[in-house]
Amino acid sequence: MGKLLLPPYLRQGHLTFHDLINAAIITSHVESQPTAEKIAAEILTNLDPDEPLPDPGLDGDDFISLLQKASEEQVTVSPYGKGLENELGMAAQDSDFKFENYMNKPDIGVGPGEDEIIKTGIRYLKGIKKQEARKVLQELLKEKLLKLGREFERKEDWNKSRNLMPFQPGEDTDLIDEERSLDNILDLGRSIDDIRWDDFLMRQRQKQKRHIVFILDISNTMFYDLEGLNSITYSVMSMVPLIWGLRREKYALTLYESNSHVVKDFYEEVDMMPIAEDLINMMFCTTTEMEKRYCQGFTSMTWGGTVPGKSLKWAYDEITSINDRSDRMVFIFSDFVLTQPGENTPQNTENYEILQKMIDQGVRVCACVSPLARKSIFRPYTRQSLADMEKLGIFMANTYRPSDFLEQANEFISEG
Repeated sequence: MGKLLLPPYLRQGHLTFHDLINAAIITSHVESQPTAEKIAAEILTNLDPDEPLPDPGLDGDDFISLLQKASEEQVTVSPYGKGLENELGMAAQDSDFKFENYMNKPDIGVGPGEDEIIKTGIRYLKGIKKQEARKVLQELLKEKLLKLGREFERKEDWNKSRNLMPFQPGEDTDLIDEERSLDNILDLGRSIDDIRWDDFLMRQRQKQKRHIVFILDISNTMFYDLEGLNSITYSVMSMVPLIWGLRREKYALTLYESNSHVVKDFYEEVDMMPIAEDLINMMFCTTTEMEKRYCQGFTSMTWGGTVPGKSLKWAYDEITSINDRSDRMVFIFSDFVLTQPGENTPQNTENYEILQKMIDQGVRVCACVSPLARKSIFRPYTRQSLADMEKLGIFMANTYRPSDFLEQANEFISEG
């Protein structure tokens, strides 16, 4: 902690509220940083102004004596345990329970977690007819999903900049991390005359730029409900935080059913928020409403089929048009109901050929699989397609829980 607080103290001559908050955040695990920030802020803003400050003349022995006095204070028993102190003690001694190992599972009072809260909220939302109430609750749902995206973004930033190495003559001086270098020099106790090149710490060079294509299946099977949720819901729950967390990268987005619907290519500069809101709205649409939205009122007999070929070709052309050495990735969100059992059409073969060509050209592909794809009702239609994609070396991720999916996505991205 001292290493974090000493540099700002030396620069400013004092520590600010934000210095202390940042210290709490930085010293916590990425997953716990929002909680650490909240607790630190509560501690710093809820100080009792009437509490007497310690005497500045106290020495170490005096502080020890304060702790001893506190430990000698009478312990109060809650009303529910009053009169049962001995019985409770004997019960504990006589118990057959023996502690063997600690398992990292939430206590009963912890609650179901963010994933279950989001899924429960979506089920509840689907039953609400009043537009005003639905609009408010959808806004809350959006904030929940974007919060997951911000946490994912923070973890990505941490992964990019966490590695430091000693500076070497000839390296780019812009890569020197000044604050951590100062910490290192102070830790080593160097005088100004004794400072060496390798006392300065430099960030490892940023990973290559990224170009990412997102493909979302909006065919009819994606809207089949099971236990109150459908594949489009599972896909959007995972896709929105992922795109939000990666919005600073160059990305493109297309949707497919029997037709292909390009939402954004690499070169368009658009606000991500309306795209996220449109995706969230899909979770509460029927296939008829989706058809009206994307056909502008003109009906089509070919709407709703699972025909990814056009979108895959578009994604292939888009991603292979990038000639620099960027990290190129494709995320496909679908239930992967691609074929009839035992059927192997030329169209289906072409889909795998496009995926194989992507992989051959160094494009990394992640299949984001709806949990419904592995349910008995869909398994006859998905078993072969999932097995074929695994044979191609495609990374397989599950969209059942958004937070688990983002962990898998982080693993996939880090492999590049």
